[in-house]
Amino acid sequence: MDEKEIRAKVKKVFLDVFGITEDRFGFEKKQDDFEVWDSLAHMQLVSGVEAAFGLQLGLEEIVDIQAPEGFVRIVEKRLSRG
Repeated sequence: MDEKEIRAKVKKVFLDVFGITEDRFGFEKKQDDFEVWDSLAHMQLVSGVEAAFGLQLGLEEIVDIQAPEGFVRIVEKRLSRG
């Protein structure tokens, strides 16, 4: 799976969980830029990404994610391990 496909899936998870349109999303945005990104939403994002990619993220990874780009980087790293 290439980076474009990973980004598309991560973006879809964010749009679905937050119920926002594409124009309100950006990979460079931080957690504070999304009004609805609280602890519950964070876990919904984690679950959505895990389901989309068939992965289980570790606690340290989950805690460190503060932007959509963070999900992309973790998924890329995990998928490159095989």
